[in-house]
Formats: sequence, C-alpha cells, structure tokens
Amino acid sequence: MENPTTMMRCLPGLVIVLGTIAAAAEPAVVGPVLGHVDERTAHVWLRPPAAAEVTLTVRDPAGKTVFEQPQTASAERDFCLTWAVAGLEPATGYAYSLSWGVKPAAGAPRGPWPLVTAPPTDLPGRACLGFGSCASEKFPAVWERMAVEGVEAIVLCGDTPYINSSDLATNRQRHREFLAQPGLAEVSRTRATLGTWDDHDFGGNDTDATKVDRETIRKAFMEYRAQANFGEDGEGIYTRFRRGPVEVFLIDARFFSQTGPSPVDPTKKTLLGPRQWEWLKAGLLASTAPFKVLATGMVWHDKPNREKDDWETYAHEREALFDFLAENKIGGVVLLGGDVHVSLLLEHLPAARLGYPVFEYIVSPLHDSVIPRLVPTKDKRLLWSAVEPNVFLRMVADTTGEEPRLTSTWITMHGQRLHEHVITLEPPAARPGVTR
Repeated sequence: MENPTTMMRCLPGLVIVLGTIAAAAEPAVVGPVLGHVDERTAHVWLRPPAAAEVTLTVRDPAGKTVFEQPQTASAERDFCLTWAVAGLEPATGYAYSLSWGVKPAAGAPRGPWPLVTAPPTDLPGRACLGFGSCASEKFPAVWERMAVEGVEAIVLCGDTPYINSSDLATNRQRHREFLAQPGLAEVSRTRATLGTWDDHDFGGNDTDATKVDRETIRKAFMEYRAQANFGEDGEGIYTRFRRGPVEVFLIDARFFSQTGPSPVDPTKKTLLGPRQWEWLKAGLLASTAPFKVLATGMVWHDKPNREKDDWETYAHEREALFDFLAENKIGGVVLLGGDVHVSLLLEHLPAARLGYPVFEYIVSPLHDSVIPRLVPTKDKRLLWSAVEPNVFLRMVADTTGEEPRLTSTWITMHGQRLHEHVITLEPPAARPGVTR
C-alpha cells in the first residue's frame, strides 16, 4: 500500500483535500454520501446512529440557498435518510451542508462539501467514471487513487460489500461497515456513488433469486443507497444515469434470475425478467448518449468453472440483446462486469448483425484476492488479461475533440497502468471504430 499522504483533487471552483487516513472504529454517523447526480438533480444519503432531525442545505456558487429540507431518521429505515435535490444547473459547483436538531449525534458531520452537477447532455463534454467490484474494507488507497485520477462518479459493480446472508440485520450492518470505511467514506462525500449487486451481496456465492430472501436483501440495499430509482413496481434495483457523453445502465442480474421463462425464449429461464428487459430496451432506444455502458456484476462470457452465474448461462438473452442493438442501429455500446477476481478485455463479434464489435470490460478485484484460474484462456474472444489485486477501471468519455472517444484504463491503487483501451465513434455517421 502506498503511503497515504495528503492528496488534492480540483473540481470547478472547489478544492477537495483528502488527508492522512488512519484505521478507526465505525463512526457514530455514517455519511454523508452523494448518490445519483445528473444535470439537474442530486441525491444525498446519511445515517445517524439513532432518531434525529437533520436538515440538508444546498447553496449555489454565490452562497444563495437553493434547497433546504429537514428529515427525521427513524428505526423503520435503520435511521437512513435520503434527500432528493432538484432544480440545479448543469456543470455547476454547489456546496451542501448538514445541520442537526437539539441533540446532535456524537461527531455529527456538518460540512460544507462540494457537489458538482453533470455537464449538459446536448453539448460536447467530458466525464470521468470509476468502476470496481469485489471490495473489502482494508484498502483505503484504492479509493484515494480514484480521487487522484479525477473520477467524478464511482460505480460499484457487486460484491460491494460481501454479505453472504439474507438476514436484514446482517445486511444493514455490512452496508454500514462498508460505507464507513476510510477512503470510501471521504471520496463518496464529493462524488456520485451508485451500484448494483452480485452474488455475495445477494445472499451468497453463485446465488439466484430462488435461493435467497430477495425482498429483505433489496430492502437493505435501498436503505443504504441514494439512487434515483430501484427497479420498478417494488422489484429489482436496476437504474441508469447519464453523465455528459456516457450513460450507464446498472443492470440487476440477480433479483429476477431463474424466476420464470425468459421474455426472449419461453423454453429457457430468465436472467433479467420481462419488466427489466423492456426497461433496458426502452432506455437504449431513448438514449442520446454517444456511449452506453451496460454494467452488471456478472461476466458476459462463460466463466471457466462450474458456477452458472454468468451471461453465457443466459446466452439467449445476451444474443437477443445484440439482435435488438442491430435492428435499431444502436451504437457505442460497451459491456462491463466484475465477479471473477481478474481483469479482462474480450471482443464479442456480432458484426454480421451489429456492424461493430462489442467490447467486454471486466474489472476485479478492488481487494487483494485474485483467482488466476478464472482467466478464460481458451476463449477466442479474450484480448487481454491481468491477475492483479486492488484494481479499478477509469473510464473517460470525451466529445470535445474531432471524434467522440471512450478511453478505459485498468489502474492499481498504486497508480500502475495495466492496460488502456480506446473506442472512437467516427463522425458524422457515429459508427464505432476501434483504436487500441
């Protein structure tokens, strides 16, 4: 682990300082955490240790209050609070702070902290995202590195945290411990932090929806995340967000798995379920983002072991997705996953249908446990692999140049660049070309 010396990251009009971090017990208050942030809205999360009234205040660059709302924490939601702030301006630096009632919690944080909205979607812009999966609470430097690398939003792609239980109290405790960990606790106050789940935060290894108490697990997840929505009609946690030139679809590959026939082949079991399948298709059709990232916890290829939690098990839905992209001439799609404790780059070739290759980025683990045997060495689609600990993926979408460009870099917590991959869209037709 690198020496955790003071590091700085500048956002428009604001400076964030991440100081030396020492191991400490779980704080009395967890948060605040920024959740979904787009051009006009922001979600803020906080968990006091007991019932308390807390007011969130947001001020614009001139110091004018643009939002102020008190909320009361209750045991029903494990004292978790979430504010939805609307009416903000794009690409603008705000400051948010907390004020407490008559008897504030010990060590109650007050702020202010910076909150920067996303750039406008109808103009050329740039966005920097950080993706990771399979995390522990032992490596603050991996989160610090994300800050140093300019990550504006963090996407947690499952096993974040490890829980391995359907028990409500256990799920709540593990989410608290995870969000309170040094490093993540600091960067998530100033960067949008969203996520989906994989097997270990959905009941246990290689789990599907028929093996766990999925409603209880979902309840805890919703309490401890500040996302704009969590699935539909009380089911699933899928959601999407746009930041400048890139739109991320956070797909739920657990809640509906094995629960019924597939919407694309009734003779086979579903992964996404009918409602999520329609949501995904509608979102892709509506998206104007040059780049669209389809992120799940699972890998999109055949995992080289006996486990069945991969997209190859549900190849009927993956191939139907490729057909849908081709039929509707949807470009700029990238697949992303985690789970396997190795980092991978694969090239899917539905070219006869789609007209361009679809790349699969696998980034894992954020912690230090690697599994070399899960490199799919016999898969002809494999272009690159690395068996390295403490890795995240830095993804930069940029439309300010002559051609839209998506640059993805696997980076260790020490700053080592393992690999870089670039996708370009060729104007004016915006058909994907590839540069390595």
